[in-house]
Amino acid sequence: MGRWFEARFSEAGMKPVVLDLEDFPVSEKVLRSFDIIFLAVPIRAVGDVMASVGQYLRRDALVMDISSVKIMPLSFMLKYSQSEVIGLHPLFGPSATSFAGQTVFLCPVRTSLWISPLMIFLEKTGANVVEIDAEKHDRLMACVQTLRHFTLTALGRTLIEIGIDPERDTGFMGPWFGRLLEMLRHQSLQPAELYADLAIENEFADETLRVFQRNFGELSKFVSNSDRSGLSNSIGEVAQTFSIDAKLSESGSWGWWRDLKGDSRHPDV
Repeated sequence: MGRWFEARFSEAGMKPVVLDLEDFPVSEKVLRSFDIIFLAVPIRAVGDVMASVGQYLRRDALVMDISSVKIMPLSFMLKYSQSEVIGLHPLFGPSATSFAGQTVFLCPVRTSLWISPLMIFLEKTGANVVEIDAEKHDRLMACVQTLRHFTLTALGRTLIEIGIDPERDTGFMGPWFGRLLEMLRHQSLQPAELYADLAIENEFADETLRVFQRNFGELSKFVSNSDRSGLSNSIGEVAQTFSIDAKLSESGSWGWWRDLKGDSRHPDV
């Protein structure tokens, strides 16, 4: 992603300088020459990088990061520098060809000079800019990222343990389950360490996963206890909240029930 942003900045007429591990240590003179310091490093490395370079950055410079978690990286950027600080989270990967139509979360925490030029730059590129505070961002990502990653990983581990072969048994799974497997395959293309960092460095991930664990456990108990009423009530509450009944009825997805009972909206479904 660092190289991706380097290309976009170059296309916009800027002159980015890339510094990697082998380029350190960097002189104070070089660091003071930068208007923008753009951190494209693993989340767990932000603290060490800022401790190394932050004291040499100008007060009127801008420090940005592109971590998928915001509270922890931003705290290090604020602690180790006097520069302006804005957190960035591009909700896309390096396969994107441009900013156009892509969502970019923006967390401005200490800025007066740079927020307007940055907003103008992103909006001109066609990005969908969402300004958000760091806590709200991380709570959201605990669901959007970590909960999704863990749900799919648990699904994969379960299939392995009970002896389901996705390649062999695909024909028996149907399109909905097939889409879940496709999501799992796509997720598996990314480094496992990335998902581990996103979970461990997000202070709201554990809370979110515990809520999921409790709910999953309750559903499992309904099955163990043959509690049909409790299970159907729980499923119905979720269906009502997310309008699942209406969507499925409109799409004809309950056709199998219509064939059996003559009513695709039977209350027992």
